[in-house]
Amino acid sequence: MYRSILVPLDGSTFGEHALPLALSIARRSGAAVRLAHVHVANQLVYAIGMPVGDDALDTPSRESECAYLDGLAQHLSATWGVEVTTDLLDGMPADTLRRCAIETAADLVVMSTHGRGPVSRFWLGSVADTLVRQLPIPVLLARPHQESLDLLDLQGEPILQRVLIPLDGSPLAEDALEYAVGLGETMGAQYTLLQAIDPIVMDYAPVARSAGLDEQLVEEWRAEAQTYLDQVAARLRERSLQVQTSIAVAAPALAILDYARHHGTELIAMATHGRSGVSRLLLGSVADKVVRGACAPVLLHRASA
Repeated sequence: MYRSILVPLDGSTFGEHALPLALSIARRSGAAVRLAHVHVANQLVYAIGMPVGDDALDTPSRESECAYLDGLAQHLSATWGVEVTTDLLDGMPADTLRRCAIETAADLVVMSTHGRGPVSRFWLGSVADTLVRQLPIPVLLARPHQESLDLLDLQGEPILQRVLIPLDGSPLAEDALEYAVGLGETMGAQYTLLQAIDPIVMDYAPVARSAGLDEQLVEEWRAEAQTYLDQVAARLRERSLQVQTSIAVAAPALAILDYARHHGTELIAMATHGRSGVSRLLLGSVADKVVRGACAPVLLHRASA
């Protein structure tokens, strides 16, 4: 399923933390990896969004960036046994990387993201947000966990064997299933389908706040959710996949993060609307909160409808 993986880099060690994950997937699926760096002249950008700079100062910078990419590709290819190519691009990072992904027929983007506030998310964080919202392919977001990174050491190769797939009962959320399975199958993964029952979304908030949840009503919600999850799980088990289900009575983002934290989840896979405003109220806003709070990598795919 994954044959071409695009990894955006900004020249920092922070950005390179996405590489072990991308290379592990590529090694197991036979995919090629493309390292992409967007060159911005002198790192100066006018408010109108056009890069500016002095060519005399810009040429050494470009040469340095080319040398960085080529050297990295050579070492990674030799160590990991994966085909690694490079692209030095010009333009605004988000739009340029989006075009690169489409023009090179990439079917997965793997990149680092801070997942915190607006300042720390400025480069890779804002780029990731744009790519998730605009690309028709999944974006796998990894948050760095260690200060040092040895890209030539295969002992720390990440393996995604415990995969969490949040669902809400809609075909929209199920868009993430195939992409999650595509990653997990190469690593012998076990899958958990999680549905969160949120009383506020169920229009039960006034009573819940004043008198607590009615146990009979909660059980009815649980039974309905379990029936749905069992149907989805059965389809996956027909493909000889290991699947279990879980239900939580809580706000979706909280339920997802809590489950992942307590069950050693190694990948969270979700669908998101990929739009802005009211249309992101459910899946979109939940995905935002999960990306910011999760310790595990998060695979996001813009739902098709």
